Amino acid sequence: MTEALARVRVPWFLVAMVTLGGCAEVPADRYGVGRLHLEGVEEMDEYALRACLATAQRERFDLNLGRSTEPACNEAPFDATFRPRLPLWKWPWTDWPLYDRNVFERDLQRVERWYRARGYYDAHVTASVHEPPAAASSDRVNDETVCDRVGDGEGCELDLTIRVEEGEPILVQTVTMDGLEHLRGTAAAGELTELEQALHSAWRLEPGDRFDEALYDQSKKTMLRALHDAGLGCATVTGDVAVDPTQHRGDIRYTVEPGPPTYIGSVDLTGYEDLDAATIRAVADIDEGDLYTDVLLDSARHSIYALGAFASVEIGAQPRRDEDGSCTIEDGRGTVDVAIRVTPGRRLRYGFGVGLQTGQQGIASDSPVWDIHLLGFVEHRNFLGGLRRARFEARPKLIFLNQFPNASRIDDGGPPRPGIELRLELRQPAFIERRTTGIFTTRYDFGPDPFSYFFRHDLDSALAIRRNFFDGRLSASLGVHFNLYRVSDDTAVAPPSDYQLIFFEQLFQLDLRDDTRRPTKGAFFGIEAHEAVFLTWDYIRLTPDARAYVPLGPLVLAGRFRLGWLKIIRARSELDPVSDLLGPQRYRLRGGGANSHRGFLPGFLGDAAESAGTVLQDMDGDGVPERANYTFLPNSGGLRRWEASLELRAPLSEDFGLVFFADMGDVNRAAKFRFTHLHLALGFGLRYQTIIGPFRVDFGFLIPGAQVVGQAGLDHPNQASLGFVQWAGAIHLTIGEAF
Repeated sequence: MTEALARVRVPWFLVAMVTLGGCAEVPADRYGVGRLHLEGVEEMDEYALRACLATAQRERFDLNLGRSTEPACNEAPFDATFRPRLPLWKWPWTDWPLYDRNVFERDLQRVERWYRARGYYDAHVTASVHEPPAAASSDRVNDETVCDRVGDGEGCELDLTIRVEEGEPILVQTVTMDGLEHLRGTAAAGELTELEQALHSAWRLEPGDRFDEALYDQSKKTMLRALHDAGLGCATVTGDVAVDPTQHRGDIRYTVEPGPPTYIGSVDLTGYEDLDAATIRAVADIDEGDLYTDVLLDSARHSIYALGAFASVEIGAQPRRDEDGSCTIEDGRGTVDVAIRVTPGRRLRYGFGVGLQTGQQGIASDSPVWDIHLLGFVEHRNFLGGLRRARFEARPKLIFLNQFPNASRIDDGGPPRPGIELRLELRQPAFIERRTTGIFTTRYDFGPDPFSYFFRHDLDSALAIRRNFFDGRLSASLGVHFNLYRVSDDTAVAPPSDYQLIFFEQLFQLDLRDDTRRPTKGAFFGIEAHEAVFLTWDYIRLTPDARAYVPLGPLVLAGRFRLGWLKIIRARSELDPVSDLLGPQRYRLRGGGANSHRGFLPGFLGDAAESAGTVLQDMDGDGVPERANYTFLPNSGGLRRWEASLELRAPLSEDFGLVFFADMGDVNRAAKFRFTHLHLALGFGLRYQTIIGPFRVDFGFLIPGAQVVGQAGLDHPNQASLGFVQWAGAIHLTIGEAF
């Protein structure tokens, strides 16, 4: 019933949008530009040229079937590229661009100037065509104008055509650079210094390339950045281009004046109002006498903005100069004064809303639950001064004990269960030292356990320090963690024992990816370590993770390998058999899920169910212990885990993508890795990019004969279903890439 109503509401909703929003109209005395044709644009990108014109055609809804993004005016690339587009339709409410004759005539000049900037000095507009022809002499429509009206009482639709003859481009003949003698230092004859190599690599134009003004200017900016990052804040880069239009050749000469090494002078901070200036200065980490580099300023800007208390952060640098405009030099060094200007944002923030969440935050692995929740939060970004951040959240929720979007339980189709989650987080910047942040978090969750479904109280708290290095590429976190777990469900059969857990935690990550959300190249390495002591268990837990990304033209080949190692040293004697062997429910090693092995449901990778033993427990609360039979469930977890994934990511458009993947792995309850238990799954998935990451659906298929080496059949298969077809595997629907 609900699904049927949902299907009916969508088209009526669209009809309501059209009815209430209305159709776009063209004024009765004007032309609306329906199409703008560019003829003769062959070597250059037509869309890059359109981005620089004021006259535009009415937008059409289409699918960009390539990975290329919409170009911006005078931003590379400019060469003609294949942009496969599937034109679909024009929405009735899409505005009509109005034709302005004067603007169009200036656009004809812009076309020629744009081509000249691209190195086509002979390019010119050969003709412009108006349809209807009356628009060529006047951009106004009157009663005598012969044209097709868009609608009753409206103006006319206009098609424009600009014909271009490109001609031959200017090709770069030579590229030279003067001023290198000041950079030689102790380099051997014929060898380039590291700075010289950086300057050469900044060139966007090489001999044989088409000359382009934008790339020429970008080269000078990149060269200047390299000089600044070498501590030469007074450096200048100028250039000269000698063009021979008759021979269609150009010679580029850059002149570098490095100047003296420069150091930070004064550091001026303004705009902070009553916020703690000492904390801002500490986080900026710029002191008088430091060697000046652009990297230093970028790092300061990022760190100040990360405090969360500012709407904007601007950092400028000005070398000290004499009356002639030359840098002042004292003792062979120059001085650069730095000005930091901040604009405070809102300090108190609060909100209420409704949300949907797949999985469960704070769990050490994927979990087969999702929920619909209310959300209320309050956050202060200068709590008790010192730019401390305090945030409190409350989430009453209705929890569905299966993977999204299934509403029934995995085992018996039971109903969703209520729950509530409370969170508190405090952040102290400049803790202990300038760039270290002190963090306290606590989270209380009352509701069904995501793996066993009985109700429990789960209190998880942590006190940690976090520090980033090398512009955020390397991060380190050290802390202590406390977890209190209490089963409150009297009807639970053989529930895990209550426990108290305290452990030390270390997390190190090295992120060399080009983009954290949509990586196309680079690598990522991480390792997390736990050392539990004193209370219910003593154990050591290690989870290393390695990922790599290799571009293959428009495709990306991504790979991941990760391990999980858990060594139980001591366990409290009164624990149930499962907890005694596998450790705490929250931090067990599990596998399977959208961000793990996609051939299995979350937690179900590894061993099948088997008896764990019996113990005496007071099951009914009458003070008399009864025999309780404990079983290792398929999602109970294990002591060893390994996972390997290979994924080929193929963009279909700027927003849509297709992936093909192979996942392998195993979770073993025994204390050894079983690399013969492959559990191979092949599959494919679809991606749609959103502002919070890709919305994705993955279909995993377990391969018979490739589950356990030496066994022909499937070992512990999952069953996935689309209603009309079933297979051994799983379907995953979530937000974000798998890795």
